[in-house]
Order: sequence, then structure tokens, then C-alpha cells
Amino acid sequence: MHQTYKTIFLVDDDPDDQLLFSEALYEADATVLCRTATDGIDALVKLNSDFTVMPDFVFMDVNMPRMNGIDCLKEMQQNPVLKDIPVIMYSTSCSPAYQKECFNNGAVYYMEKPNDFAQLCNALKSIVTQGIPQVKTTCNHTL
Repeated sequence: MHQTYKTIFLVDDDPDDQLLFSEALYEADATVLCRTATDGIDALVKLNSDFTVMPDFVFMDVNMPRMNGIDCLKEMQQNPVLKDIPVIMYSTSCSPAYQKECFNNGAVYYMEKPNDFAQLCNALKSIVTQGIPQVKTTCNHTL
């Protein structure tokens, strides 16, 4: 059974980044619903109570207050309902150590936040229409 729309859940503490992401996602595919959380704790609360249908993808910032993205990812992997949701780590940092820790804890992709709106639109369109790319990171650093 094919869903007629997709839901993306963005976890990012920066309201400007949330707005930019939402606008880029709308440009990429206006049928995709974007839900947001401000940190890992907010994300876990919403995932455990607000969703009747789980999101197709979670985009998770690495560096956030209260609970960072890596700790939230670890918590999601411990939850049988949440562990199968594809989590894309979404960060300004391309630290190989962060990438390795994210992949070791269940992330399916590591995406550097693009500086350009058009690049963000193209990246989101590709993920929404084609799925997770074979190359597991947009960062230039090799793991």
C-alpha cells in the first residue's frame, strides 16, 4: 500500500533553520507534511504521543540543548516503535567522530546543512522521491 503523502519530522533547536528547512521541503514537494521538535526530549515526547502514523524520515540536528541528537537517536533505537524510523542526522558539523557515532547508533544518513537554499531543496527532493542515497554522507570527510 502506497501512502499518498509523506511526513518528515525535523528536530532542530534553531527556529530559523526550522523555517528554512520547512520552506525548502515545501519547494521540493508541497505534499510532504513537516512536523518539528526543538530538541531530543521534545522529539521523544512528540514521537511517543503526537503521532498516529510515524514519520517517514526524521532529520535530527546533532548539537541541541537539553538532549542532543545522538542521545535522542540512542533512545529511539531502544524503543521498538521508533527504532525502524530512518533517522538522517542533519548538522553544520561534519566531524568524522560525530558521523561514526551516529552511524554506530542507527543513523541511516549524515547530511551537512547546505549553505544554499537551492541545494537544500534539491537534497530534500532527492530524499523524498528517491529515498536515502547510497553514499551515506554529504560531508567531504571520509570515515
